[in-house]
Amino acid sequence: MSIIDLFRSDTRRAINATPLRRLASFGSMALLVVLVVLFSSTAPWWLWLALLLVEAVVFIILGNVWAGRDALDRDLNDKRHR
Repeated sequence: MSIIDLFRSDTRRAINATPLRRLASFGSMALLVVLVVLFSSTAPWWLWLALLLVEAVVFIILGNVWAGRDALDRDLNDKRHR
């Protein structure tokens, strides 16, 4: 996997392809925002930056995995319909 693969457009499409994936992506971001609001005075600023970075890396990796699965599913469906 190269650095270019991490930012493919089909990765973004794969993250938003199903309601469950969208919920996981946006739900985790919403949870992070709620935590920042609730605990911003007690936790250091760099902790929130680290959590945001971890979330971004996780969803880049998941997005690439999901994009690969979606491509395989499309390929299998194309072969079935021939």
